[in-house]
Amino acid sequence: MGTARQAQQERSEQTRAEILGIALEQFSTHGFDAVSLRDIAEVAGVNHAMIRYYFGSKENLWRESVTYLFERFAEEYVPPEPGSEGFSLDAVKEYIRNYVRYCARHPEHARLMMQEANRDSERLKWMAQKFIRPRHDQTVTLIRHVSALTEGLKEIDPVMLLYMITAIAQVPYLLTSEMQYAHGINAMRDKAIEAHCDAVVAFIFR
Repeated sequence: MGTARQAQQERSEQTRAEILGIALEQFSTHGFDAVSLRDIAEVAGVNHAMIRYYFGSKENLWRESVTYLFERFAEEYVPPEPGSEGFSLDAVKEYIRNYVRYCARHPEHARLMMQEANRDSERLKWMAQKFIRPRHDQTVTLIRHVSALTEGLKEIDPVMLLYMITAIAQVPYLLTSEMQYAHGINAMRDKAIEAHCDAVVAFIFR
């Protein structure tokens, strides 16, 4: 009985995770207002009532999917630890490369942020306070250290520099179709992603 119950629980958790992933994709592509629970249920291939059972309202499903997004972000993108003399420049460069790889692997992250940033909402305030600001506080400490050691970065406000790095890391994965149609560039190829990693690092530390 215990094994059967455990198997059922694992299936339930897998179903829940799949729904969250699809909800995240739908919200990031179409925006909160344009997506319904029925839309998500249809794409997920589950009954509408099942989503209601797991998540209740659309607002709650959005919050759960954003929590899932940032928890995954924290797991996959771990900041370097400072040594006795601060952060290693090589470690910081690899941290930036890993951010570019994360943006390529999960373009829905940047797309969701763009959807929400276009309007002033309680959802955006909640996301900024619960997830974005705590992570930025951590990253800005690292940026301040690197800026102090890097000519040309010292005069830039560290928060502004963080957003500048975020922009150049994310944009190819927000505009993949445009790059393909306008220039015949497939930004999602492994070789292209690694070239972009190198270009971002070279641009920052030129």
